[in-house]
Amino acid sequence: MFGTIARYRVKPGHEKQLMEEMGSFESDPPEGWMYHTAFRSTKDPNEIWLSVVFESEEAYRKNADSPDMDREYKRMLEHLQGEPEWHDGQVIHEAMRQPAKS
Repeated sequence: MFGTIARYRVKPGHEKQLMEEMGSFESDPPEGWMYHTAFRSTKDPNEIWLSVVFESEEAYRKNADSPDMDREYKRMLEHLQGEPEWHDGQVIHEAMRQPAKS
């Protein structure tokens, strides 16, 4: 698995729109996308960190280089105070608790 951790500086009042646009990504995910998680900083409510995981580096790069993602990225920038920081890498460990079955 491969992914990125991004740091976004959101324009004040734009968090809701940004999160709604991310939601549209979930309804029609690109090939190889597994999941993403968004965090809001406790020290700065306009700072959001996003982790995104794909099945492989190839799937990640294919999505990152696609015209669709370029359009999404340009729309996302309308809600940010500048370019995000990107930290790409191999997923070397993950652990998730599954909900208890009823």
